[in-house]
Parts: sequence; C-alpha cells; structure tokens
Amino acid sequence: MRFVAIAREHPIVDAIDRTAALPLVLLFAVLAPFHHKAFTIDDTLFMLQAQHALADPLHPTAFEVVWYDVPARLSGIMPSGPVMAWLLLPAALAGGAEWIAHALVAATFAAAVLGTVSLARRLGLEDRCAAAAGILLVVTPAAVAMAGTAMPDVPAMALGVCGLERLLAWKQHRRLHQGVCAAILLGLAPLARSHLLLLLAPASIFLFDRMPERWSWRTLLHPLWAPVLAAPIVSLVVMAVTRDPGGHGGLASSSRTFSSFVSVAPNLVAFGTHCVLASPLAVAWALIHPGVLRRRLRVYVVTAIATAVVLVLVRERHLWLAAVAALGIAVVWDVLALTLRSGDPVRVALGVWLLVPAAVIPYLHLPSKYLLASAPAVAILIAREAFHQTMPRPRAVLGITCVLGLALGVAILRADAALADVGRRAAAELIAPNVAAGRTVWFTGHWGSQWYAMKAGGRCMTTSLPWPGKGDLVVRPQITYSDERTLAMLDGISTSVVGRVEDREPGGRVMSAAARAGFFSNGCGYLPWAWSTGVLDAFQLLQVE
Repeated sequence: MRFVAIAREHPIVDAIDRTAALPLVLLFAVLAPFHHKAFTIDDTLFMLQAQHALADPLHPTAFEVVWYDVPARLSGIMPSGPVMAWLLLPAALAGGAEWIAHALVAATFAAAVLGTVSLARRLGLEDRCAAAAGILLVVTPAAVAMAGTAMPDVPAMALGVCGLERLLAWKQHRRLHQGVCAAILLGLAPLARSHLLLLLAPASIFLFDRMPERWSWRTLLHPLWAPVLAAPIVSLVVMAVTRDPGGHGGLASSSRTFSSFVSVAPNLVAFGTHCVLASPLAVAWALIHPGVLRRRLRVYVVTAIATAVVLVLVRERHLWLAAVAALGIAVVWDVLALTLRSGDPVRVALGVWLLVPAAVIPYLHLPSKYLLASAPAVAILIAREAFHQTMPRPRAVLGITCVLGLALGVAILRADAALADVGRRAAAELIAPNVAAGRTVWFTGHWGSQWYAMKAGGRCMTTSLPWPGKGDLVVRPQITYSDERTLAMLDGISTSVVGRVEDREPGGRVMSAAARAGFFSNGCGYLPWAWSTGVLDAFQLLQVE
C-alpha cells in the first residue's frame, strides 16, 4: 500500500490526466513523422559513446575519436557527462537504430512536460494554467527541434525540471524518497549538460516561503536544504566513477578548453536573439506586458547599439538582428526587475532560472539548444503571467505564441532532417558499395555524416598518417563540417571527381553560412532557420590519381 501511495503522488503519475493530456498528444503528433530522421551534428559523438558504453559502461569517453584533424581522446573534447551515453544504450544495442534514439529522447521530453505541469500545479497554478505551461514547453522552437536529435539537451531539461518538482514535493511533504529523488535528478542534470549545475540557485529560492531580508549560511544547515546540498555530491561522485582512466581530460577541463572572453560578445547577441526567435519568452512577454519597451527604453537602446557594433565586427550582414537581440535582452531585464521587486519566492526563482543558460556565454558558441535548461521556467512564467494579469484574452496571447513557436520548431526540424539525410545518403551511395567492392574509401567531415560513413566502412581522413594512396577514394562534403587543415592536405593531392550526392532543392536551412542560419552554432549565423535557394549539402566522391 505504501508503494501505491508513493506512486500516486509521483509527477509522472500525478500529471497524467486531462491537464497534461493535450500537451502530450501535441508532442507525439509533432515528433511522430520524424521517427526515422537521420542523425545530425553532434549525434555522432553521443552514439559513439553509447556504442563504447556497451563494453565499458562506467567509462563512456575512454576511447579515441576523430572530430578535428587528428585522433584524440573523447574525454578531452567532450564537455558533457555520461548521461546521454547511458540513455542511448538501447539504440546502440540495436546497431544505431534512429527510431529508438528518437523514441528515447521523445520519452524524456514527455517526462519534461509532465514535470513542468506537475511543478506548475505545486506552485499553485490552476489546471488550465498548468496545461498551458505544458503546451508552451512543447511549442518552444528550440525544444521541438532538439527533440529530433540524439543530443542531451532535452534529457537535461527533463532531469532539471523533474528534480525541481521533486524538491517542491519534498518541501511540501518531507518524505525521504522525494528528497533522495530530487538530489539524484538535480545531480544528474549537470552530467547531461554541465551548465544545469546552476539550477541549484532557483532550487534554493523555491525552498523559501518568503524572501529573507538577510541571507545566512546557517539556513543551509536546516534539513530542508539537504537535497540541494546533496545534488553536487551526486555529480562529483558520478564524475569520479566515470572519469576516463586513460585520459587527462574531464568534464570541467573540457569546458574550460573551449571557453574564452572572445566568445562573450557574440554569445550575448546570440542569447538575446534566441530569447526572441527560439523561445516563446520575448514575444509572449511583450504581448502580456505591452509597456516593456517603454519601461526598458534605455536598456533597449544601449543594447541595440552595442549589438550593432558586435554584428559589424563579426561581419554579420543582417544588422536588423540588433533590434531583435536588444528586445530579448530588454525582456529578460524586465522579467528580472519585476520578479526581484515582487519579493515572491516563486517569481524570483522563475526569474533566476532564466539566467541558467548565461553560464554558457564564455563558451565557444551559444546555440539556442542551451536555452532548454530554462525552457520550463519560461513556460510556467508565461502561463502564470497570462492568466494572472488583467488581460481580456489570455488565450489569444497564448494561441499566437503557440502557433508561431510550433511553426518555427517544425520548420527547423524539417530543415535539419533534410540536411542530415544528405550525409546518410552519401554513405549509402558513395561509401558502402565501394567498400563492398573491396575499395578503400576515406572520408572527411564530421557531424551526423561521420556516423554513417563509419558504419559503411569508411576511414576517417586526418592530417596524420596514413593518408589516401593512389587509387583510393575520398568522400568530401560541401557543407558538413570538415577541419580546414585536413581539407588543405586533401587539396594538395591530385584527385578527380567520380561521383556525387547532393540536395539542391530550395528550402529551409539550419546550418548555412551563406543564409546566416546557425541553429546548432551561432558561428554560422544567428538565425535558427532561413530560406535559401543555395545547395543544402553535397558530397563529392574523389579518386586519388
């Protein structure tokens, strides 16, 4: 009976009713057509980890991989923990079946929706408001698009929001299993995406009944804070156990390696842009609070000017993005100002939660996927504001936000599916038949295409020996990432084109420097999606003379 009582109040059981039904139906309806979508961008690294974890589950990064110009220990270049490798084990067992990987990510998205709905209800929101929060999470463009990948952003989001939900349950009922579950989930979240360690800040604020006038470290000695204190211990223990015994890198050192002050300015621009284009935050907040620009005019103007200067320095031709990024920064500023001024721990915690992705600003890039860490906070905050403001038509505001968000999310997902499929086709048509015929086939390029090239029997070309010899074949991509030094070496070899796989259909682009679309990296551009008539991607089959 005790087990039944525990199960009934668990978020995944408690939230499965009419409140969460519509968000879940919408979620699976959107993702179902993409169940066989090809692996993309960094999916390769996480699938390789899962493949290695079949033999060595405690050390998923303890092997060498080529991701730049030479083989390197994965532990030295992987800034994420082992969570995704473990999650993808069923897909690896099935030989890398895409549908299994996507089903696993979709399941974690469903858990995130249930956690968000349950958390909203624990925060005192009525059922229709909690349901709206679930729908807003489902239609978040960045979340919809990342649900079609095998990357850890959606699972990290699920771990974070479910951990906070369990923490609120612990605060309300003080049952041991709730506190233990909260500590484990909040401890595992940074091992999916490291910046979720900052979730401990809003977690601590959620535990207050009212904001304290003075902060005292003695507060942490209260048993109520035990899960928050235990969470980083869980992270450290798992990191120590799973550390690569044969490498010198690690989660912290890898993150430091790819971080610098040079990235701060362009990443701040990216952060503001993502808040408008890849998240429902800015559009919905501006509709709910139409006076936001009037209140934050000085912030908006200063940010717009600074952003324009940055865009000029990085040679970004779309200077109108300065206005977009400035709107995003102004809205975040407005949210923080209003929530901090309110003195309401719930609003303050939700506001602070929005800043968790800011930890990534010094990193080498800031794609919109990193904003998923705070996507549940955005959903709850917008739903809460829409139904608690004196608005004549909150449903109209939420409807506009949902339609726009869902349309963009699906457009990104479709464009990414088309891009990734070119790499899968290239491996099937250019590499696999020639390897079967006894030819040696090399390939340059990474992203999702590397997974298929390796599975087809191709050899990854590097700047170190061995190199392709006379009569060997080399597959070279046009858009898919290849290291410049490897390409320079290939350009010095006499070759002739003997085959080609390409997609020249006009349509959406998610990674195109020409179209300034950089959904997976703002190094290509700040737009999450752009229309283009240029080549989507092309792979040449070269023969070494």
